[in-house]
Amino acid sequence: MPDAAIPAAPYAAHAPAWSALILGLFLLAAAIDELRRPGQWHRMIEEIEGSPALQMLTGLFEIIFGTLLYLANRGPDGWPAGDPLALVLTILGGLAVIEALAVTAFADLYVRFWMRKLGTRTRPLAILALLLGLGFTAAGLLRLV
Repeated sequence: MPDAAIPAAPYAAHAPAWSALILGLFLLAAAIDELRRPGQWHRMIEEIEGSPALQMLTGLFEIIFGTLLYLANRGPDGWPAGDPLALVLTILGGLAVIEALAVTAFADLYVRFWMRKLGTRTRPLAILALLLGLGFTAAGLLRLV
């Protein structure tokens, strides 16, 4: 029996918009928290560095998040052709899965690497997160309107 194409979910076209909106709102909230209370991200990474349980949970959460982002936004034939937002979200999901595997397998080295790179200079990263959050939120809202 020949393989029949799996029909797209009824609202699959909205997946990039909702994904962008939710990701954007999260980035905005996280950036605002760090800008309001500088050093929160640094303390969070310190806590992850000191806890094997948090390292494993971080990897688990990130692999779930990355997989969902990747699968929800890829096109029926793999890469989302003609949709730049879906393409960006698919790539971000794939990168999140790769990072999750690195966090899970090499948490001690990976977290230490980011502690050295990030240090206590989180303000520029928070501003970048704020700008990305605004961009994703706007992209999601514009698609849903």
